[in-house]
Amino acid sequence: MNQASDSKRPIFVSPQTLGRFFQAAWWRHNWRFAVAFVPFFKAPVILSTLGGIIMITCFGFLARINVKGTIDGNVLIPTLIGSSAGMIITGILLLVSIFIGLIRIAGFTRAFLRCPYDPSSEASAVTIKSYLEEGLAAVRSHKMLLSKSWLVCSIIMIPLIFVWCAASFMVVGLTPEIVKELHLAPEVLSLRFGAMATLAIVGLMLSNYSITILAVSTMLDRSVKEASIESLWLAITTSPVLSVVSLLAFVASTAITTPYAAMELVRPALQTGVPLTFNPLSYVSEIWQGISGLIVIPMCTAMLCEVVRDSVVITESRKSGADKN
Repeated sequence: MNQASDSKRPIFVSPQTLGRFFQAAWWRHNWRFAVAFVPFFKAPVILSTLGGIIMITCFGFLARINVKGTIDGNVLIPTLIGSSAGMIITGILLLVSIFIGLIRIAGFTRAFLRCPYDPSSEASAVTIKSYLEEGLAAVRSHKMLLSKSWLVCSIIMIPLIFVWCAASFMVVGLTPEIVKELHLAPEVLSLRFGAMATLAIVGLMLSNYSITILAVSTMLDRSVKEASIESLWLAITTSPVLSVVSLLAFVASTAITTPYAAMELVRPALQTGVPLTFNPLSYVSEIWQGISGLIVIPMCTAMLCEVVRDSVVITESRKSGADKN
């Protein structure tokens, strides 16, 4: 790694970086990149949306089975076989979607970070498209290097993933209904609150490290070891700002892509025992999630990448791509 270049990279988030989030020009820049990315991103979104529609259909058929009365085997067996086949197809579609989507988001990340942002001179559509094409081509040609970097970082994250899974198990397993059913002491619920806090904190730590390794590795100018260590250090030093931006991006994306989730959260008294129903609105919601995700996902990715831009990108002039701001 070039030490002279490293010295140019700030390891903390500068006021100039935070200032960009309050510039209308930056949001226009982000929007134009997201719109230009739609043709490249539509394939994985279509696959995931199709998988979601098939899954909803399968659950809809299963929900119609009358489990309280006499079960007709002529109806039950074909329904179970058809639903199982549908879920297998859904799993395949989602796996392919995730693989393709990850590669293309990596290309988007490289393009967005390498394209200089200048509030006084907006990048043209042709320039943005050229950066996107270069970013996607570079990622495709270095898939092995990226895979090694991501694998190493995944191994580093295993302890945190273990804690996250344990906390998730406690949150799900210690609901008030289960505690009451098992006649456990009410004090056990305090453990659930602690697990929820742990879940949120560890989740943010995993998210921050995932973002920094995505940004650092797609620059393709570090070895696997250098990318892993630099990403970890960057995730630590930028964690306060990156965590806040992650929460804002999560809330915004959830509110836009899945507005019905908010309706569930404010359901009176959080009613329990309400049967799961599937109706045309379920399909509309799934399709809306896919359409809105075409823009929302890259825009939120850009928000997170912007936090670490100055710490990741060194241009040919040996200055950060955003130093001029």
